[in-house]
Amino acid sequence: MVKFGYQRDSKSVYLRKNNFNQKISALIQRDLKAITDLNSFYALIVPTLIKLSLTGLLLIIFIIIWQPLAIFIPFLSIILIGLGMMALAKHGDKENARYINSFVHMGERFLDDFFEMNAIIMYRRDRAFSADFHRDSENFRKRTMAVLAYQLQTLNILDFAIYGGIGAFALFLSFGTAQGNLSVVQAIILFVLDADWFIEFRKSGYFIHVMKQLSPTLKHIFAQIDDKNSFSSQKKQRTIANDIPKILEITINNLSIGYDKPLITQLSWSLKIGHLYALSGQSGSGKSTLAKTLMAQQKSLAGEISFSDKKLRFDANFRHDWLKRAIYLGSEPYLFSGSIIDNLLFASKYDRKELIKIFDKFGLCSFVSSLPGQYDSQVGENGKWLSPGQRQQIAFGRAVAADKNFYIFDEVTSNIDHENAGIILRAMKRLAKEKIVLIITHKIEDLKQSDQIAFITEKKAVIGPYESLLKNSPSFKNLINQQFLLLKGNKQDA
Repeated sequence: MVKFGYQRDSKSVYLRKNNFNQKISALIQRDLKAITDLNSFYALIVPTLIKLSLTGLLLIIFIIIWQPLAIFIPFLSIILIGLGMMALAKHGDKENARYINSFVHMGERFLDDFFEMNAIIMYRRDRAFSADFHRDSENFRKRTMAVLAYQLQTLNILDFAIYGGIGAFALFLSFGTAQGNLSVVQAIILFVLDADWFIEFRKSGYFIHVMKQLSPTLKHIFAQIDDKNSFSSQKKQRTIANDIPKILEITINNLSIGYDKPLITQLSWSLKIGHLYALSGQSGSGKSTLAKTLMAQQKSLAGEISFSDKKLRFDANFRHDWLKRAIYLGSEPYLFSGSIIDNLLFASKYDRKELIKIFDKFGLCSFVSSLPGQYDSQVGENGKWLSPGQRQQIAFGRAVAADKNFYIFDEVTSNIDHENAGIILRAMKRLAKEKIVLIITHKIEDLKQSDQIAFITEKKAVIGPYESLLKNSPSFKNLINQQFLLLKGNKQDA
């Protein structure tokens, strides 16, 4: 059985303490990567330093006893390494900073494009976004190659000094052995200790290099961990700044929407709790675009949308909070592989018993009583083991269980059988007594049951009840006649 929820680990503790307004990609790619690197650093640096210290101590003791002048070779190698690193340090800091900025920017770009993929394709902006992404990718490639070149230069200096030191030490020992100052056994012992010490020194140099790169990020992380009040204060600030109050009414004032050209102009409309509202019009008239605007996904061309003395905005932070209060359901919802109850409990604040009680009140999902497992019955991938009407009932029920303030149902009864469509329509009317409900539809029965209809024709909205529009709007009457002919043809085919 599929279980929905969040797995909590040590990284999530830091996530909860970090600044809520920080970019997601910067947090994931910079801070959490630094935590992982820091864990590897502490796991390896201590044994490396212990071995380096013990080997170095033995080497110094044996050199002083057997060949004192050889002590200068390791020290000269260390001085050479330090001078080389100092020469590259300033250049390396600049390249690292450029690389990190490019890395974070690419992460932000990828996340933005990923979450907005449908909109990018729908609005035919994929070629422009592809060109921008290619340009950013090329810049990231150049920054990566520059950092790799710097790291290669660093390794070359390190390797030249270390292996050159080992070679010079070996020549010095050979000369001492030839002069009779050292025995072959003493020379071998000194060479092994020297080579081992230089190799461990190379490892420690690499660790120091890593720590230098991580230093700015680690300072930020430790500051967040040490600040005991950061989580609570930042959470409070976010709540004050962005939390959306309960939506009791939505007012649309002189709104124009569209893309290069407007699809709907000068729309003024008020949506309140207690009425079922419908949006209708011919295909391409702007109904779905208006739905996207009401969901804060598509910026309006003119006018405004207000609620509870606040204005609807279209930035990412507002959209995130708006989705706590508003929900959109289309004609082809997705069901998760698992049981019916798993799907219904997804993102719901109710438990199983409370949920079933709510569905009984709305007359939803009564078909589960005929299934062997009832609410524990498996739905299959995207509900493939259910009928289209049953799938839509579960998706509708999941939206109800989310307990939002504002609901948009886009053609939710258009592709299902008459019985299931009737069940959902009655549930929508029941829901409209407690929430703001807008349905997008062209079906006659849905329009008849609506309290107020906004019919889009010639870029304008004609608003009124069904009978009034039928009498006063020729375009609306024409749409209804088309639907009657379509229904008549379907009955004859049946």
